[in-house]
Amino acid sequence: MITTARYEDTPSIIHNEITTARIGQRLIYSELTGREKRDYLFDQGIRPTAYGNYKDETRPDVLGGLVRFGKSALRSITQHLLSESATRVSDELERPKPKLFHTYGTTAKIVFTPEPNTRYTGILGESACGLARFSYAGPVVGVGVVPGLGLKFPADGDHPSQNLVVMSKLDRQQPLLRFTSRRSHNSVFQNQFTNILPVPSFFNLTMRTVNKRFETVVQTGKGLHQSLENFAGVHTDGSPVAQDKIVGPYRVIFRPTKQAASSSDPTIDFRDDLSQNIGLGTPIYEVFALGESQEIELNKKGVSRVENLVAHSERIGTITTESEFIASKYGDYRLFFKHDDRFIRDDYRK
Repeated sequence: MITTARYEDTPSIIHNEITTARIGQRLIYSELTGREKRDYLFDQGIRPTAYGNYKDETRPDVLGGLVRFGKSALRSITQHLLSESATRVSDELERPKPKLFHTYGTTAKIVFTPEPNTRYTGILGESACGLARFSYAGPVVGVGVVPGLGLKFPADGDHPSQNLVVMSKLDRQQPLLRFTSRRSHNSVFQNQFTNILPVPSFFNLTMRTVNKRFETVVQTGKGLHQSLENFAGVHTDGSPVAQDKIVGPYRVIFRPTKQAASSSDPTIDFRDDLSQNIGLGTPIYEVFALGESQEIELNKKGVSRVENLVAHSERIGTITTESEFIASKYGDYRLFFKHDDRFIRDDYRK
């Protein structure tokens, strides 16, 4: 058991010689298959740096941390770091550091299994191995319980991973005044997640400011929209789908399965909840999709909330865990989930 270690010392692993992927072979990261990359990141990055391995350290708290959150926000703005979330192409941060948003989380191996004969292409039409990392957007005392999910699907060889970050909304999922509610609201399975978020409430000044700052990097009005073109346009082996064959949805909705929702304990830290109650082999999400024209027509009829849209959507697959959930330093300070650059401003394109 490790006695102690600074987060700044969380090691990079993707530049190491790899001897654990295939017996008797010495490989580099870009020689691995997508599944091997996924397993390597988890087994050599997440698992060894699990917080439980550090005898004399306590796990970071998701409730507090307002001072650190404020300092990170100021540094991100003054050093123009927000653009890195959409321009950096890697499975790791260049240097270990606290993430501005979704700072502390927990990660598991997952697999996406598409519906038979789906019309969608790329990753959305294939069995895809990946990583799922749940987190809260920021310190609970500052922004409330605002869960999010990062998905990473590594590709074979020298091809970049495809990533997606989804949430329910930027507003807190618990009542503003806790004493008005008789139940806890810590579970990441309380609400459905999606790639297109509603504008934060008028009174949510923190998240409205966050959105405004992010729209200095992406096109106006697109700060809360994660495109799915990358998922529909790339196969799991990293090869591109023919341009005239790409079929992707406008919106995806991740609806918690009954098994995940009923197993979850909303009264405890979400990291403990996931590690204790969501084991290997648990289907955690049914995935649904909507086309843009279909959603426009539904909006005209007054159907705009995700909870209502899902009833009109098409089920396209399921996400199932392939390991336990582990909260770790590597997951918090090294593992990187790139935002799609579909709407990034030209000034930031490399």
